[in-house]
Amino acid sequence: MPQTASFTIGYAICLALGLFDIVSVGAAGTGGAPPTPVLIVGVVCGVVTWAAALPAWRRNRTGLMTLVVSRVLSALPAIPAFFATTPTFGLVISAVTLLLTVVGVGLISGAARGRALVR
Repeated sequence: MPQTASFTIGYAICLALGLFDIVSVGAAGTGGAPPTPVLIVGVVCGVVTWAAALPAWRRNRTGLMTLVVSRVLSALPAIPAFFATTPTFGLVISAVTLLLTVVGVGLISGAARGRALVR
């Protein structure tokens, strides 16, 4: 089955977020970095995202669900940043992460169900 543009864009966004999760562990111990448990959850979700990448690309239902769930679980720790005293940079990163997660997951989910925005 050929991939739609919506699916491909959503897939790329999710993989970029997964890569960001994996490399964000380098921020551990720096000023303004998220707490270590948040970084660990992010790294695990990033690795799971990349592990599900090939099955998801092949439209395997389990691979797609794993990719979507890992991205949603990775975005959840960003929500408390809006209610705690967080540096402006942290708020911007949290907001962009949440926005890209919603867009990426929405594009993948819609395209996987055959309701692509762009064919």
